[in-house]
Amino acid sequence: MKEKLRTEFNQRQSMIQPDFELYYYTDTNLQSVNTHKHDYYEILFFLEGDVSTIVNGESYSLEPGDLLIVPPNVFHQTKINTTKVPYRRFTLWISTAFYQKMVHLDPSFGYWEKSVVEEKKYHYHLDNITSYNIQSKIVRLLESLHYDEFGKHAYERLCCSDVMLSINQLLYEQDHPYELKEGQSLAESLFNYIKMHIDEDISLESLAKTFYISKYYISHLFKSHVGMSVHQYIIKKRLNLVCSAILSDMEITKACEQAGFKNYSNFYRAFVKEYGVSPKEYKEKHRIEPAP
Repeated sequence: MKEKLRTEFNQRQSMIQPDFELYYYTDTNLQSVNTHKHDYYEILFFLEGDVSTIVNGESYSLEPGDLLIVPPNVFHQTKINTTKVPYRRFTLWISTAFYQKMVHLDPSFGYWEKSVVEEKKYHYHLDNITSYNIQSKIVRLLESLHYDEFGKHAYERLCCSDVMLSINQLLYEQDHPYELKEGQSLAESLFNYIKMHIDEDISLESLAKTFYISKYYISHLFKSHVGMSVHQYIIKKRLNLVCSAILSDMEITKACEQAGFKNYSNFYRAFVKEYGVSPKEYKEKHRIEPAP
C-alpha cells in the first residue's frame, strides 16, 4: 500500500461512521495521546515505535505486532517515549451497535468479552504467524475503504467481520490450546493439526504416524474435502502465511523460513505459480511502506 492510505492523526475521539472506522497512522512529532475514553471499541495493531500505553491504570510497553483491545468506557492513554522512531499503527474503531449486530448474528464475534471486559486483559503479544495473519486482514479492510469497486460496502463489512472474527478466534485458541479430541472428525483434526504445526516439517507420512491411520486414506480424505493433495494444501497454507508476512517489512527469505519452507527455490516456484508474480513484485505492490 502507498502513501495515500495513511491518515494524518488528529485528537478526535468520536466516530463519524455508524459501524466502523480504520486508520493507518505514522507519527514522528506526536508526544502523547491524552487520557480519554469513548463509547466504542478500539483495536490498535502496533507496527513500530517506542511507545507505552496505559489502559485502566495498567501500563504496557508495545512491541511490533502487538494487539491492544480497549472496550467502551475504559480510560486509556498513550505515551511516546521517543520520536526518533516513527509511531506506526492501525487503529480500528467499532461501534457498539455494529458489534452487537455481529454478536446477534453469531456469538463467536463476542468471545473477546470474556478476556477484555470480564478479565480485563487488554494487551496481547502475538507470535509472528498470528500477527501477520491479523495484519493482512487489516490491510485488506483498509484497502477496501480507500478504493471504489463493485459491492464496496458489502465487501467492507465482510473484511471488518473477518478481522473481528480472527481476533476472537486467536483469543479462543489462547484459552483452549489445541488437542486431539475425541468426537472431532478426522478431517477437522487433520486441518487443525496442520494449522497449528504449519511452520514445522509436515508430510503425508508424518500425519499418518501422528494419527495412526493409513496415508492412502488421508490422501483420499483431502481429495474429497478440499480437492487437492496434502502437499498442495500445506503449500497453499504456507504461501498465505508468506503473503501476510511480506505485507510488513519482513525479509522475504525470513518469511519463507518462518512459514515452513525449507528450500527457497521450491518456495519461489510455488509462489510464482500461485500468484503469477515474484515474491518481490508482490511485496512492492501490496506492502505497507515504512515512514520516510
